[in-house]
Amino acid sequence: MKISATIANALLLTVMAGGSPLSAAAVANAEPKSAREFFNAGTRALGEKHFPDAEKWLASALATQDEKIQPRALYNLGQVRFEDGLDALKKGTSATAAVERGKTAAALAGRMLSSGQTALAENDLKKMISAYQAGQGLRKELTAAREAVWKAMEVYGGTLRKWRLAADGFRSAAELNPADTNAQRNAEIVGQHIAKLVDSLREMQEMEGQLAGRRQQLKNMLSELKGRIPKENAPPGAEGDEADEPDMGSMQGQMEPPPKNGSEMETGVSPEMAGQLLDSLSPSGTRRLPMADQKTSQSKEKKGRTW
Repeated sequence: MKISATIANALLLTVMAGGSPLSAAAVANAEPKSAREFFNAGTRALGEKHFPDAEKWLASALATQDEKIQPRALYNLGQVRFEDGLDALKKGTSATAAVERGKTAAALAGRMLSSGQTALAENDLKKMISAYQAGQGLRKELTAAREAVWKAMEVYGGTLRKWRLAADGFRSAAELNPADTNAQRNAEIVGQHIAKLVDSLREMQEMEGQLAGRRQQLKNMLSELKGRIPKENAPPGAEGDEADEPDMGSMQGQMEPPPKNGSEMETGVSPEMAGQLLDSLSPSGTRRLPMADQKTSQSKEKKGRTW
């Protein structure tokens, strides 16, 4: 799945009208105290791709309930969450790679199962031993392939959660400043990326199900072959090779931590939740997302809102 490498061309350390400009060094060394200082610190961290710090400072800016700061802070917080998710995708295993590995393992398992069935039907000891040995190796590969799919799903699920929060931030910025048409357009663009991400999650979910089915079939086949092979002819490693393997299904609980609040980036989401997240967005538009560098109007009706 191709995702745009960047979402903005430039980053500005915006200083609100009526305040004194802060130098980059001052922002870096001084502990922010005011809404403007929190905003500048967060925006600077975003420019340097220090996403945890950027989110922390921008969330702090929002917490001050300063109406002049809120629209821009929400806008840049959306930027933080989008880029943080994009960075996670770049560092993790791609859905394409995970699915292709799964397809290969499933196909190999299918051929092994066919060979095992033939060996059993012919009651050919040599063929049964050969099929058993091949099955032992494939069982390990099926487990490794499932683990690769789950790891990719965790990364994609975490990015999905971040991007949903990013879209929410852009929409909230648009609500506070209706004149900022970029914010709404950005929410729609993020929604398009989310749609592609959900497609990848669903594809990986289907692949994981196929691998789980193949693994169970292979386990049954190995058990049957083992029962037909005399102990004196048992291949090396046959004793105790039915030890429990990691249950990939148990990982799902680790992927669904309970949500805390809008300022915290949750990294877990199950594939089942992906469809629900997608339904909450209506993606449209194709233009790139600019950064918040324009003047914003104040909202007189949003004071006291939490984000």
